[in-house]
Amino acid sequence: MEKRDLLMALGIIAIISYWWFFISTNVNPNLGNVYTNLTLGAAIFIIGDYIAGRRDIKIVNKNVSWGMVIAITVVSYIVLLLSSKLAMSLSTIIPLSAILGLLATSAPVFSKSPLINFITFGDVVAYIETFALFIAGYDLLASMFNIEIKKENLKRVKLWVIIFGLSLLFLMFHVTAKGIENNQALLLVFFMAVISMVIATIYQDARPVVGLHILANSIAAFPMLFQPEMINTILTLIPKEINILLSLLL
Repeated sequence: MEKRDLLMALGIIAIISYWWFFISTNVNPNLGNVYTNLTLGAAIFIIGDYIAGRRDIKIVNKNVSWGMVIAITVVSYIVLLLSSKLAMSLSTIIPLSAILGLLATSAPVFSKSPLINFITFGDVVAYIETFALFIAGYDLLASMFNIEIKKENLKRVKLWVIIFGLSLLFLMFHVTAKGIENNQALLLVFFMAVISMVIATIYQDARPVVGLHILANSIAAFPMLFQPEMINTILTLIPKEINILLSLLL
């Protein structure tokens, strides 16, 4: 991460911090406080990565075009949809909701404004979660364990330990922050984290990772823009695999 990237990332973090202040004072104090803390953590990770990290993952990798970023994002989302099949199979074997039930809190009460809900969960949440855990946090941890983030190192167990560890942390965060108790949704959250960090490792670019999360969350949050009756009609027309993705937020 160059100095220009650092200032850009911290500038976006500052803007997001104002958004969470608005959410905590006008919409949902609990939700705002949880994500304010995550945003603060993201800022610490970014600064720590700039000072002590290898800075393997660039905000914009000049070797990756925007066309490639869009293609990677779409293909990654398709892979995420396909992984829902595995999530459905494993959910009957691994009782995640029982294991993590003690960590769960009630789901946050959303704003009455559909647009605020959509922006919050479709964009802001996606960006800050991705940057905190899959970009800055991942880069900093890899530096601490003295392993370079590059596709050749996907053969090394040490890198997979970091990837799986952060994916588990991401899963637990969804339980504590959002109260998700559906086994299939939790496993899909885990798979999404793994896919995100594999993308970051292969391309060393933050854009397709952020793009995947925003695309997934935006599709999941899209029904928030409609009335409940219309949502139910839409959901009956959507395949079961995509409905699992929607359950991440709804």
